[in-house]
Amino acid sequence: MPKIKLTDSFIRNFSYPGKEHEFYDEIRPGFILRVTKTGHKSFSYRYRFGDKVQRFTIGAFPAISLSKARSIADDLHLKVKQGIDPQDEKLNARTEPKQLTISELSKEYENRHFPKLKKTTQDDYRRRINNVIVPALGDIYVKDLDRITIIDFLEEIAFEHGKDGAPIQSNRVRAVLSSMYSFGVDKAICDFNPVQTVKPIGEEKSRNRVYSKKEIKLLWEHFCFETEPFSSVFKMLLITGQRLRETRRMKWKHIKNDIWIIPEEETKASRTHFVPLSTLALKILEERKEISGDSDFVFESPVNPGEPIYWLQHAAARVRRASKIDDFRIHDLRRTVASFMAEQGVSRTVLGKILNHKGLSGDSSVTAIYDRHEYMDEKKDALDSWANQLERIFTEEKEKN
Repeated sequence: MPKIKLTDSFIRNFSYPGKEHEFYDEIRPGFILRVTKTGHKSFSYRYRFGDKVQRFTIGAFPAISLSKARSIADDLHLKVKQGIDPQDEKLNARTEPKQLTISELSKEYENRHFPKLKKTTQDDYRRRINNVIVPALGDIYVKDLDRITIIDFLEEIAFEHGKDGAPIQSNRVRAVLSSMYSFGVDKAICDFNPVQTVKPIGEEKSRNRVYSKKEIKLLWEHFCFETEPFSSVFKMLLITGQRLRETRRMKWKHIKNDIWIIPEEETKASRTHFVPLSTLALKILEERKEISGDSDFVFESPVNPGEPIYWLQHAAARVRRASKIDDFRIHDLRRTVASFMAEQGVSRTVLGKILNHKGLSGDSSVTAIYDRHEYMDEKKDALDSWANQLERIFTEEKEKN
């Protein structure tokens, strides 16, 4: 085979139909131009690996330019020098299954599994997939969905997105997600079904996780790294100890000076709730005012203007990975606040009033009518004291470092 210095003009102008030609490049040994009998031109790289001579097809000219093809040949030459067989690498890449997101899995599931289901079942599954599963988990890779994210997701449905806290919707969503993964296993899209490792809500063992001072400081740092409004939502949950559902739906019209008034229809306890706001909480609101002051909602959704932020699973997963607190869950923040307040000497009744927890506060339907506006001073003192302790935690840890 002739050896020449390949140039763009030579390749473009060379035309001898009826006979196949191959030219070796003088610049890059092993780099070949092949011209077929019909005039089709392509590049390849010829190399020896072990006791075998291999040929790696690079691509056709002019779709791949000479300079690009020669650069690829340089990379292939380097791989051979490093003990990597480019041809084997190419074959292995072809056999590796494509990594699908949960959104893509849902489309495969709908196209290939739905025809086996009744029409009413199809409609029910499609609604849960499109309205709940995909918005919350859609861009997570199928292989990356872990147990803690599933639990957080299902608990948020059961206890944050449903006013009555009933787990029925959560467990039905779990069943659909599990069915999607079982389909994925059957079709070799994924290796196992992680949803089966999570019991239906109500059957899961109760959790008592409370974060240490060191973990609180670490979490706060990573809350700061998050984009808005996720960053501020996480911070407000840790400062006030309120429920996620009520916090994410906070409206500017419900902030009266240093009091956050949560209307009866927005609370799980079905009663108006008054939350005194510490200086630390007011600082968060001041920063949010510059961003979402024109919206009804303090924590407006970045993708759905005019609506509150909805799912926080992705942000929680980012915090989990970045902070290396592998068991971080949003719902633990409320428990942590309650635990630290109790250590500070806040009475069970006042704590119940702060958390708007009927059982903890000892309220009956009769007493609730008479003391609805009481305990405001006690609640304010407790929340101010907690905010001060938070700031000490941040400062003390910084001084130690």
